[in-house]
Amino acid sequence: MESRVNKIDLWLLIPILALITFSLGVVYSASSSWSAKMSGDSALLFRNHLIRAGAGIFLIFFVSRFSYLNLIKFRKYIMGAAILMLLYLLVAGVESTKGASRWIYLGGLSFQPADFVKYALLINISYLLAKKKDYIHNLYYGYLPLLGYVLVVVALIAIQPNFSTASVIFLSSLMVFWIGKVKMKHMVFTMLSMIPAAVLFILSKPYIMNRIFSYREHTTGGDASYQLSQAIIGFGNGGFLGVGPGNSNQKEFFLPQSYDDFVFSIVGEEYGFWGVCIVIILFGIFVYRGLKLAKSMDDDFGRYLAFGITVIIGMNAVINMMVATGIIPTTGQTLPFISYGGTSIIFNSIAVGILLNISTYRLQPKGALLRETLANAGA
Repeated sequence: MESRVNKIDLWLLIPILALITFSLGVVYSASSSWSAKMSGDSALLFRNHLIRAGAGIFLIFFVSRFSYLNLIKFRKYIMGAAILMLLYLLVAGVESTKGASRWIYLGGLSFQPADFVKYALLINISYLLAKKKDYIHNLYYGYLPLLGYVLVVVALIAIQPNFSTASVIFLSSLMVFWIGKVKMKHMVFTMLSMIPAAVLFILSKPYIMNRIFSYREHTTGGDASYQLSQAIIGFGNGGFLGVGPGNSNQKEFFLPQSYDDFVFSIVGEEYGFWGVCIVIILFGIFVYRGLKLAKSMDDDFGRYLAFGITVIIGMNAVINMMVATGIIPTTGQTLPFISYGGTSIIFNSIAVGILLNISTYRLQPKGALLRETLANAGA
């Protein structure tokens, strides 16, 4: 086990704190009109977001104080709870306005298990990859048991239905398998065998087909879906410098979910090209440092976990940005740490806290240990 530096990687922390802080102004602006329409209180959604953002920041620092190695002791309970939540959704999940059973309501609190499940699965497969590293190349004893966990989770999320989240979980799991040195031919065969099932699933779900057809119209010059066209108009309104904080036109009921799935369009409208670049750079710094941390870890479990957390957050950010700019069809993925939401902020913050704790166990750069020893000796 590598020596512990006992200092978190600030270049992992600073971008996330900046994104959360930035989200306060964006969500307040994007949600005020919708909040007033729904409740008569223009600040209601903002207050909810402020509380969740504050809780997220607290959890980042709180979780970072506990060794990530403790997750190994509780991984079976975490994974078991995740599966039970997904099974519960099949029989008692509450449908959203879009007809998907993705929410559990406990008293006055709503909870979307998928945000918890993706990290529960990551913890489990990271441990199993580390444990099975000597025989991970074996199809039956190494690879298939890990793949079984992934397929069960992906299937239970897909039938909610939540195809986009299921796809993100599947792809991020394969990426973790890749750095875990799973045989490439096993992963290629898995992907090829999943294509027919994915195609049949897409064809059976009208909401997915509608999104694909709307996107096709957009890319061929036809009438794009209303939501996508309004999002692109928002970027056009912003230009290079933006219209200024709070001055968005699209938030005035033109752009549905302007404070949630399509909040990136409001960023582009109010802060312009440079505001968009700053958000991308902040995510880029986080992803770079997260991948660098994973590479620096001598502990296999820590390496896979750091890589997986970085990939999940980075992938969600990229997908949301690509949707908002019309590069890919609508998926329903939120923009981490910026979009309005509860469970997304909470569990992403917990994941960042774990990542920060992992960073305190990273291998020190060459020469750093000597400098630290000399400094301590001088003290």
